[in-house]
Amino acid sequence: MTIAPIQSAADLAQSLDAELGAFRNFVLMLQTEQDALVQGEVDRLIDLARLKSEKVVLLSQFAERRSRFLVAQGVDPAHDGMEKWLHRNADQARQIGAAWSQLLEQAKLAQHLNQTNGVMIETRLVHNQQALAVLKAAANQGSGLYGPDGHTRSLGLGRPLGKV
Repeated sequence: MTIAPIQSAADLAQSLDAELGAFRNFVLMLQTEQDALVQGEVDRLIDLARLKSEKVVLLSQFAERRSRFLVAQGVDPAHDGMEKWLHRNADQARQIGAAWSQLLEQAKLAQHLNQTNGVMIETRLVHNQQALAVLKAAANQGSGLYGPDGHTRSLGLGRPLGKV
């Protein structure tokens, strides 16, 4: 999806509305991801990871578009550029300011959900690694129970009882 540059305050308002919608969809997707993590739906998580990447790309495109507009307006987009632009353009700030505030709220919510999901993924990964370590240890202990012919053999290293 190619996003046209922002040329005016009206374009900025439309862009922020579209970005807000994209952020709301992203938050819903993160909530779906969290549900899949809780339910252990691995196949669903794989599909969601792809979708998540696509949504992040789209959100990045919106942010880049907004940054270019702010730079063209003589405002540094890195820090509080939008607030400065809103202050300079108070006559247009009402609708744009409301959308900007909602966008910031959605971004904070998305960040929180993403961090929570990351912790859940890390916890599950550690659990899986521990389970795998237990299984490997059990497999190594059991490797001495059967010989190549399928018959059981002793794990003892000492002499047979009849040879004492």
